[in-house]
Amino acid sequence: MVNKIASGLIALDPQVSVALAHFITAVTAAASESQIYATLAQNLKSIIPNERASVTLLNPASNQLDVFALHGKEGVLPVGQSLPLQNSYTGQAVVQQKGQLHHIDSDDKTFDGILLFNEGIQSIINAPLIIHGKSVGAINAASTRSQSFNTQSLELLMLVARLVSTNLERQKLLREREQTASRYRFYATQLENMHHLAQELSEAVSIAETLKVCEATLQSIIPSQRMSYARYRPESDTFEITLLTGSDVLNCRYMDASNTGLKRALTEQQPLYYSDFSNSTFKDHQLLYEKGMISAWSIPIRLKGKIAGVLNAASAEKRTPDDHLVNILGTLGAIVGSTFERLKIQDELIQQVNHDTVTGLPNRRMLYQQINKRIYNGDLHKIAVLFVDLDHFKNVNDTLGHQVGDELLCLIGKRIRKIIRKSDLLARIGGDEFVVLTEDRDSASHSCETANRIIQCLSKPFNINGNTVTIGASIGISHAFQDLCKADDMIKKADIAMYDAKKAGRNTFRINNK
Repeated sequence: MVNKIASGLIALDPQVSVALAHFITAVTAAASESQIYATLAQNLKSIIPNERASVTLLNPASNQLDVFALHGKEGVLPVGQSLPLQNSYTGQAVVQQKGQLHHIDSDDKTFDGILLFNEGIQSIINAPLIIHGKSVGAINAASTRSQSFNTQSLELLMLVARLVSTNLERQKLLREREQTASRYRFYATQLENMHHLAQELSEAVSIAETLKVCEATLQSIIPSQRMSYARYRPESDTFEITLLTGSDVLNCRYMDASNTGLKRALTEQQPLYYSDFSNSTFKDHQLLYEKGMISAWSIPIRLKGKIAGVLNAASAEKRTPDDHLVNILGTLGAIVGSTFERLKIQDELIQQVNHDTVTGLPNRRMLYQQINKRIYNGDLHKIAVLFVDLDHFKNVNDTLGHQVGDELLCLIGKRIRKIIRKSDLLARIGGDEFVVLTEDRDSASHSCETANRIIQCLSKPFNINGNTVTIGASIGISHAFQDLCKADDMIKKADIAMYDAKKAGRNTFRINNK
C-alpha cells in the first residue's frame, strides 16, 4: 500500500536532528558522487532506522536501475544487481518522481518486493533522486518490521533525497566545468574562484551573507559599477531587488517584471549578456542607460528546479563575451542556487526542531532556550511564566475527534497571541498545555492581568466545522528569583500553581513564588 505524503512540518526528535546534521556535514564534504552515495548508505540508518539501505541509479543504456551503494545484508540484491524500471518499487519512485511507502507480503508481485520478502523484509520506502527535473535514481530503506515506516519516515527520506540531489548537482556541475579547465587558462583561473566561492558559501548562514560573498567573486570576474539580486515574485509578477553595490547608479526596491531584461533571463533560464543598452527596449535597461550604464550580465539562480531570481552586473563599458564566461557564470549561478537550497533546508530543520507541528508555535525546547537566555542576559527579576492548561480538552478529542481538537488548539493559540504583548513568547509544550513567557518589571500585576485576559478570551465559544466548542483554562504563574533561576524550576513552580487553580474550581489562576 502506498501512503500519500502529508504536507507540513516534520517533527524530529533530538537524536534524528543530530544525525541529520552530521549527514549534512559529511555529504557536503564528499569529493565525488561515489563518496556521496557511500556517505548516504552509511548514515541513513542513524536518521531512519532500517535493516537495509541502498541507492539505485538509472542506467540509460539498459533502461534499468542498478544497485550502486548498499548498507546491510547483500542477499539477493547485491551491488551491481539490476532491477526493472516498470515492475519494482524503486522504479515507481523514479518514474512517478514521488516518494513511495509499501508494506510487503507473500502476495507481492513486484520484482524487488518478491526478492526482499524472501529475505525477511516487510516494509520499504523509496525517494527519487531528481536533478534538473529528471529522476536519476532512488534512495531505498527497508525493514523487517511491517510497521517500521510511516509517512513521517517517508517525508524525512524525501528531505534526505533533496540534500543528496543538491550535492550531486553541485558535483556534476563542477566536474563538467573542470573537464575543460586544462584547455583554457582563463577558464581554469575562474574555476578556482568558483572553488573558493563554494568553500566560502558552505559557511554562509544567510541569504544576505551569500550575496555579499557572491558580489566579491562576481566583481573579480566581471568588474561592474552596479550589482543586484532580483528575487522573482510570481504572484505579483514583480521583482524584489536587493542592491549589492551601486546605489548611486540606480536604487529601486521593486520593479514590474513585464518588458524587462530580468524577465527574459528568467524565461530563458541561462546567463544572458546585454551588450548595448542604447538599442534595448527593455525598461530596466533604459533606466540603467540613463544613469550611464552600457551593458549587463543577468544570471538566473535556480532553486529546487525553478528560477528563483536573477543576479545582475551592470557596467559602463562594453565587453566581448565568450562561451567560457557563460559557463563560468552558469557555475556561479548553480553554486549560489545550491547555497540557497541548503539555507532553505536548514531553515526548515530549525523550524521543525523549535516549533510545534500542530499550531506552529514555539515548542518546549525553544521556550527553555528563551527563558535561560533572558536569565543569562540579566533579566532575572523581570521574568514571569504563565502555565496555561485547558480545562476539559480531553472531552473535545473524545467526542469530536482529534481533527477538531487540533483545530481548536490552533484557534486557542491565535486568540492568546492576539491579547498578549508582541514581546511575549507563546509556546505549546504539551497536549493541552501552553506557556506564556512575559515580563513583570515591578510587580505581579501584569502577569495577573494577562492571566485574566487569557481566561476571558478562551471562555468565548469556538466554532469549528459547524461545532460549537466551549473550553476553559486554569493558569499557574511563577516569577524568577535568585533561588529560582532556571527554566525547569520556573515551569515546575508554574505547573504547581496551575494545579492549585484547578483545585480552586478551574477557569482561574494562582501564583506560586515560594
